[in-house]
This record gives sequence, C-alpha cells and structure tokens, in this order.
Amino acid sequence: MDFLLFAIFILMLTSSHAATREATSAQIYWKALLPQTPIPASIQELLYPKNEMNSFKLERGQNNVKSFGCYNCINKETQTHDDLIAQLFFLKDSLKVGTKMTLELSKSISMQPFLSVEMAKATPFSSTKLTEILGLFNITRGSLEAKAIQQTLEECEEKPIEGEIKRCVTSLEAMADFIKAEIGNRDVNVIETTVKGGEAKALVSCHPESYPKAVYYCHKITNVEAYKVHLLGSNGVVVDTAAICHIDTSAWAPHYLGFKILKVKPGTEPICHFLPRGHLIFAGK
Repeated sequence: MDFLLFAIFILMLTSSHAATREATSAQIYWKALLPQTPIPASIQELLYPKNEMNSFKLERGQNNVKSFGCYNCINKETQTHDDLIAQLFFLKDSLKVGTKMTLELSKSISMQPFLSVEMAKATPFSSTKLTEILGLFNITRGSLEAKAIQQTLEECEEKPIEGEIKRCVTSLEAMADFIKAEIGNRDVNVIETTVKGGEAKALVSCHPESYPKAVYYCHKITNVEAYKVHLLGSNGVVVDTAAICHIDTSAWAPHYLGFKILKVKPGTEPICHFLPRGHLIFAGK
C-alpha cells in the first residue's frame, strides 16, 4: 500500500482502557510498580494463559517481525530485502511532508499468552536447553517452529552493544521490573502506535519474539529520536504510527539489515524505522 507521509505531530500519549476482566496478579504487580502507566493494549490479552504448555504453529514463509534492537544478530546473511521488516527502514531526511512510501504496517507476530511469573521462572529459557524446550512445547526438531525458537534464544543471548542494556522477558512482571530499573521513575509513558515526538535521551523498547509463550526482547537505548507519523494511504486509510531514528550507529555491526537496505555504513547517517503493531516503547514522562 502506498502511503503519503504528510504530517508529523508532537503529541502526548493517551491512556489505554483498562481490561474489563478481574485483575490478575500480574496486573496488580504492574500497577504497584508503575501506577501511572497503563498496561499496553496489545498485551492485555496475553495475561490470561492456559495452564497447559500448548504448542504454536508458523506458516511457511512467515518471518519474525521483531528485533530492530538486535544490532548484531538481526541481519543474518539469509535475510533479504523481502523480509517483512526490510520495508520499514528509511533515512531521516525522508521524514518530511510529501514523502511517498510503500508500507505494510498491519502485520506482526501472532503472540501467545504470557506464562505466570511462577511458571516462567520454572520453564527453561536457554539455547543450552533447546531439546528440553522443544519437548515441553511438543515441537519437532528441525521444524520451522524449532528454528524460530532457536533464533529467539540466540538473539536473547547475544551480547549487547556498547551503551545498551537488554533483557528478554517472559512474564509481565519481568517487563515491569526492567522498565522500572532502567527508566527509574514511576511516571512512564507507554507507546504503541503513537509516540511523544522529539529527542529522547533514553527509551526502553520491547519487541515481540516468535515463541510458544509471550517473549519480549526489551532493551534500553540512547541517542534516539521518536516521532508520531501521520500516514495517508492511497485508498484513503489513515494510519498513525511510530517512527524511531537512531542517531549514532557507530557501534552497530556492519551487516545490520538497515545498512544493507539503505546502503549506508555504521556511524554515517541516522537509521530510522517504523514500528509494526505490538512493538512497545516506554519513556519517562
């Protein structure tokens, strides 16, 4: 779909509606730790897991729409310009009124429910435990699902780049702990498809991973600019989406997908990208 980028707004985020179900222990924990921050709407439904360890299924050709922040591991040589995330990258000088882009913003990972914090702590989450994990979720070794699980574990275990703090969280409580620890105050904006515009000294962003239960790749990043972008589709559909520009990319691996797509080198120009649905940003108010 062709979108005409015709306005950039600096707006404060509006609060999400609370879930109507009875509050879970995870919701209570979040409220106690981050009382001024609503739980993102996209993960509200991930708080009601079934007790059994259900498997998950990927369709052939389905890619992980995630890990913009895995600056050393996102761009394996097997990734191509056909990857779903590839069309989300752009250079900062394109972020202006009148720019035309071809985008698909509606697709993201089909997320599974969060495990309870007790079960999450008791369930192995390590590449050294891959065989055990595949058995728990009834995944056949060598299948698309097994490869996705292995990739998620490897990305979560990849060492952070200089100045980055990262953690893959497998429960809502763990996500709240990370946000609280890295942003350091109780008043935190939660951002899904709209962003408080302008430069941010530090943000925590969380990207959904392909896994049988909810996993988010969360990391604290610096030297970024965040925007709310107003898009007008050629069919008249209007979309408000988030865009992030990374100002300093000098510490990123040269084979990062964004460099290949935009034909630039580390540290030369800011790398920007839109965020698909389900990706989250947290910033101190």
